Amino acid sequence: MRRWGSAIVGHAGLGGPRDLVAGMPLEVVFTRAERVRSGGRTLQRWAGRLAAKRAVLRLLGLPADAERLGQVEILPLPTPACAAGAACRDGHPPSVRLLGDLPALAASVPGWIRVSVSHTDLRALALAVRTPRLPEDGSRAMRTTRLIEGGGR
Repeated sequence: MRRWGSAIVGHAGLGGPRDLVAGMPLEVVFTRAERVRSGGRTLQRWAGRLAAKRAVLRLLGLPADAERLGQVEILPLPTPACAAGAACRDGHPPSVRLLGDLPALAASVPGWIRVSVSHTDLRALALAVRTPRLPEDGSRAMRTTRLIEGGGR
């Protein structure tokens, strides 16, 4: 049983998001929602999202091929403090949603998968951890971090 996974994605000197995925189809690696959210963003942000996907797959002990990467969706999750307005000074923490057959594969170990992402001018680093459910998890919006217990959300 793994409790954490990490990944680093270098982006220095690359021309765009397609360069990050090294020949894999961008449309498979990133979900439609991720591509819409990342459009116009810096390469740093794309690299951070890719690092988070890889970290989650390492946590689950799975290979980071295009299909599996596309089954891990990383999107910002507005916090209750941000619900009152469109702008959030603190940013939004990334959330994880598992798609395809990943929820069933991940169900063997109950808990929440959380990710943390950091960037520099050269690379992005992500850490994925399994945690127990916290009290504030009950008040999250519909688009919540994927709950592994019983495959529910």
